[in-house]
This record gives sequence, C-alpha cells and structure tokens, in this order.
Amino acid sequence: MSRYLPYLRWIWTLTILTGALVVFGQADIVSHLEGLSLTAVALALGLFTLQLFMSAWRWSFTARQLGLAIDWRDALREYYLATFVNQVLPGGVLGDANRALRHGAMTRQRSRAVHAVMIERLSGQVVLVILAVTAWAFLLSDRDGVALSAGAGGVHVGLVAAGMVFVAILAATFFRARVGPLIAAFRDALWVALLQPKVLGVQMLSSALVVGSYVMVFLVLAWGMDVSMPQSILVPCVLCLLMTMVIPVTVAGWGIREGVAGALWVWAGYPAGEGLALSIAYGALFLISSLPGLPFVLPRACVRAFAKSGRP
Repeated sequence: MSRYLPYLRWIWTLTILTGALVVFGQADIVSHLEGLSLTAVALALGLFTLQLFMSAWRWSFTARQLGLAIDWRDALREYYLATFVNQVLPGGVLGDANRALRHGAMTRQRSRAVHAVMIERLSGQVVLVILAVTAWAFLLSDRDGVALSAGAGGVHVGLVAAGMVFVAILAATFFRARVGPLIAAFRDALWVALLQPKVLGVQMLSSALVVGSYVMVFLVLAWGMDVSMPQSILVPCVLCLLMTMVIPVTVAGWGIREGVAGALWVWAGYPAGEGLALSIAYGALFLISSLPGLPFVLPRACVRAFAKSGRP
C-alpha cells in the first residue's frame, strides 16, 4: 500500500485543487492568468532565485554554528535539490529530510546535520508567524480597511478561522511526532544555533529577508495581474497563504493554498478568482524556479549518457 501513497497524495491534491476551482469559478482565474505580464514573471523568477541563495546561506550559517562544515556552493546545490523534491513529492519535507541525510553522510554527523536543517527551517517559521500575527493585528484593528458584507462576513471569518485552527492542529501533530524523540539533543543545538544572542539576530534577519522575498513574489505577481486588493490587505492574506503551505497534507501546498486564497478574497470582499489566480501563478513559478535541482535527482549514469549524446 505504501508504494501507492505518493500517487494517492497526488490524486488527493488534484481533487482539492479541482474543488477550489469549481467552488470559486474558473473563468475569472483564466482571465487573470492570461493577463499576467512577462515582466512580472521575470521579476518573480528572479526573486525566487534570490530566495534560494539566501536560504542556502542561512542553512550553511546554521550548520557552522553546530560545528558542521559546508561550502556555500554545496549548500546552494543541496537546497535546489531539496526544493525540487519538495515540489514534486508528497509531504513537503522529503527534500529537507534528504538534504539533512546527505549532509550527515558527508560530515559523518547525522544527528547534527538533522538538527541544522530543523533549526534553519524553524527560524523561518518563527519569523513567518511573528510577521503574520503582526500584520493581521494591524489589519483587524483597522475596521475600515476590510469591506465585509454584513450577511456573509461573519460566515467567511468563521470558515477562515476554523481552517487556520485545523492547520495549526495538523502542524502541532506533525512536528511533535517527528521532533519528540530528538528533544533532549535538539534543545542544546537550538540554543547554540538559534537562541543565543549573538546568533539570534542573524537568524531573524536572514529569515525576515527570506520571508520578505516570498511576500514580494506575491506582490509582484499581483501587480502583473492588476489585482484589485490593496496591499494593506494583500500582505496579511499572503502571509496566511504562506503558513498554509507549511502543512504537509498535499503536494507542495497545492489545493489547500488555493482554497484558502479563494476564501480570504471572498472574506475581504474581493473577487475569489484573483486570489486563486495569484496562488496558482505563485505555485507554478515556484516549481519552475526549482528545476535546477532536477539534474541532481536523475541517476548519474543518465546524466553522463545525456552529456555524451550532446558531444560532436
């Protein structure tokens, strides 16, 4: 049964994505995607590339704090590989697990290598949560900033809140199941590589830059589509979408991200098609940006054969 699990997860993902498209309407989505400018696409791909460079640097910095040597170029290669695997395989964390195992095999410090990846990802999630909570606090304190319809507003707020609670429960269950056996050793590594004052500032700043690049991609795509939602509402919604992508219930967040996007846009009083189109464009371009990791997935023999076939 386990051999069919990846296929079942893909079927599950496509089912949720199809459901979101049916519920929120497909015509508007297509028109918004067709209106996306090539300039916005190029800028978004550039931001994704910068994002991977910064993420690789953050990982190498974290590893060095734990006494693990890793060249920045090697870190970038491994990060591309991990990103591509996360985009095409169920779970959303298999690429990171593979990145930790490969680094552990190179350094012969498997436990520390696993901790380095966990702490590097945790740093980004902490900053994401802080920024999301802050943005939503400002948004909800400005009652005039969000135009909710009197009848449907409460319903949509309730749906979004219920979805976020569901996502939080899944996240807590997922991380507890995997981190639990490593708590004792992980606590010491957490202090060394994240919490001590001389390291914390660097981690928070680098993670803020990474999260900021994610948000900027959405803003660039929104500009390229001429999305009507103002940035004061768009940024909190984008941060919410980024949080849903962390939950490993679909492949690369597909389906869940689009469903939440449609609900958020309706909740805020804007066309759901805009939110879905923005989410789909983001997911597609993220996948394209991870393609440099594909050669590292192919067997070496296939790569050598392909290289020889291109020689005169």
